Amino acid sequence: MSDLRNEDGDGEPPTRPEEDPRNEPAPFGAVVLLTAASAVAVMGLAALLSHPPGLKFLLLGPIALVVFEVVVHEVWWQRWWGAIPGAAAGLALYFEGRAALADIVGEPWAHPVAYVAAWTLFAVVFALCSRYPRTV
Repeated sequence: MSDLRNEDGDGEPPTRPEEDPRNEPAPFGAVVLLTAASAVAVMGLAALLSHPPGLKFLLLGPIALVVFEVVVHEVWWQRWWGAIPGAAAGLALYFEGRAALADIVGEPWAHPVAYVAAWTLFAVVFALCSRYPRTV
């Protein structure tokens, strides 16, 4: 008779590879909504400051949130590759979108709207890319 105990010896059946927690992608809704909300919060805080915020300030909130989501939900390190195309898409949307929005809604609104949209696109691409590759 085969031994059905797992490595811990607690009598539980062994875990199958498809149950590997590293297969869990980043939670799409949570990552996208929380990243967008943190971008809105950063823009709101920036509006309260009398001087324009620096680049470090603008990157702090959403990056910290994405890192927190990755650490808390144990997204496998090989899934982080989605940050690269997400950053490229977000930067393209920010610079192109800000220029286009400046003509439509004016310069004061173009920066915050493009900033939030860019971080939201980054989170969408990152969360979608976190679904691949699957471990076997």
